[in-house]
Amino acid sequence: MPENTTPTPSPEKPAKAGPSPDAGHIPMTEEFDSAKWTLPPIVPLLIAGVFVAILVAVVVFSNRSTPVASLAITKVASADQQGNTMVAVQVKLNNQVDKALWVKNIVAEIETPEGKKLTDSAAPSMEAVRYIDAFPPLQEAKADPLKEELKVPAKTPFTGVAVFLFPVAKNVFDARKGLTLRVQMYDNPTLVAVETAPAKP
Repeated sequence: MPENTTPTPSPEKPAKAGPSPDAGHIPMTEEFDSAKWTLPPIVPLLIAGVFVAILVAVVVFSNRSTPVASLAITKVASADQQGNTMVAVQVKLNNQVDKALWVKNIVAEIETPEGKKLTDSAAPSMEAVRYIDAFPPLQEAKADPLKEELKVPAKTPFTGVAVFLFPVAKNVFDARKGLTLRVQMYDNPTLVAVETAPAKP
């Protein structure tokens, strides 16, 4: 019997498996250029800055608060009242706006020679008239009553008087360091007047 000469195929060696890919170590095949930042031209920036500054200045100037009224003390008269001091304060209130103003409250404050501050609310208008008539020294400051709920017409000055009582002797009041009057207005800032030169005995 003839010998089989067909060569027996040798078993193939399994292909060597390469290393499994690691997602964290995949080589980068492309390089990304870094972003290039460039500043805008300086001249347009300066022009824009100047424009913004002008706009802000116009807004601030147009919206700034204007005084609605002015208040000044024109006369101060005082009279002794059993160890206390009755004080009549005459003021000029000038309405500077195109609408009527209404008085809400009136308060006076004095500072004694020792630096103590005392305050009092204005007497009601009917009582103020009686006090001025009863104490002749107060008549130096006589005027229409400056009272609560007083209406001051638009663009109109008003001269009025308010009467107060302070628990100090007249000589102490006469030697005061200062006198301040505050008139609180409805829907407007409080007006403040300070006596410029207190009378000395």
